[in-house]
Amino acid sequence: MSLLRRPSRLTSLWELESSDEESTFQDDQQMSKHSFPREEFEKMKEKTRQGCPSIDPEIRPDFTALLKIFSSDKLLRQAAIFAGTRKINEKIVDHFHTTWKHPMHMGVPNVEFVSFMMSDRKVCQRFDEYMSELLLILDDPHVKPLWHGTTIKCKFDDKPCDPSSTDCCAGCNILSKGFDISKSGSANPFKRFGSGIYFAPNSSKAHSYATPRGGSDDLFTILFCFVALGRCHTTTDDMPHLTDAPYPCHSVHGRVGTRLNYEEFVIYRPDAVVPFAAVTYRMDKW
Repeated sequence: MSLLRRPSRLTSLWELESSDEESTFQDDQQMSKHSFPREEFEKMKEKTRQGCPSIDPEIRPDFTALLKIFSSDKLLRQAAIFAGTRKINEKIVDHFHTTWKHPMHMGVPNVEFVSFMMSDRKVCQRFDEYMSELLLILDDPHVKPLWHGTTIKCKFDDKPCDPSSTDCCAGCNILSKGFDISKSGSANPFKRFGSGIYFAPNSSKAHSYATPRGGSDDLFTILFCFVALGRCHTTTDDMPHLTDAPYPCHSVHGRVGTRLNYEEFVIYRPDAVVPFAAVTYRMDKW
């Protein structure tokens, strides 16, 4: 399935027609006709995160394609809560810009498009099972939208890697098959919090782990993920010996301190995360 301009294994829900400035407007009167009705969203917010209504394509037209990509109802509920009254792709773009906190001496990021790849159904299935496991002991599984920077060698927008190929690049491999804990540290041997999968709340921090795409020197892609953190162990100290979160926690939260300038989160089970989308952007020079 593809909704891009060119044939591809990737899917995009909309062309990003509105400008960055337009996408940041929150006023009701500025919402596009495809936005989710505010009164319906207010009703959703009155319910708990676990009990909110299932996503109905007729109510949320922005989720029509997502229902064909992701088989996890729990994941789509989290995505609906994240999107609020916004179209999901516009919300992701806005989130990309608002969470970019690093100095812009290297350039200014401008989003080209948001893409979605059809993932293995097992990725959603194991996420659902892990969420159910967390809900047995926690009132809130603590799902956060987080960023992950990785290596993407292909052009991605018009010719992504074949997931069945042994030459599939890291980004396409993650989007199609999910994260693999055995690949921890393959790009960066220094493991501040041990052998886990690392995420950042700041898009700019994830960018520091991304590589230029498809032979270009100014085009990058980072991954937007939903991560079930469960109970976090918060620290400002390095813990490179970890292979799991300290008991009774499920993840590690590295706070800003003497070791970190920007916070990060680490999980030790790949079933705690679903790679949801890829954001491709160009770094424009000043």
